[in-house]
Amino acid sequence: MPSNFAERHRQIGAILAQARQREQRTITECAEIAATTRRRYTLIERGEAVVGAAELEALMRFLNVPAHHIWPDLALPTAPRQVIVQAQPGECVQFVVQVQG
Repeated sequence: MPSNFAERHRQIGAILAQARQREQRTITECAEIAATTRRRYTLIERGEAVVGAAELEALMRFLNVPAHHIWPDLALPTAPRQVIVQAQPGECVQFVVQVQG
């Protein structure tokens, strides 16, 4: 995780720019989804303008950006895990689950 806000804004902008290109969307389309101008959206992609929470949510949905691309700490395990526990009637069982990246 970057140590300063400017670097974080650049990272988020780069993620949005890559997603826009991957999804073959235009700057105009993204600006409309974010309810902003083309100029400001361009600044967001370059990391020179702050993207608000509502704008980011709308853009993430529009560009199919998973939350863990923006917030890597939210990444879930890639494969489901199955745990089988056998206990005797009346026996207490405690589960401790730790998810590691």
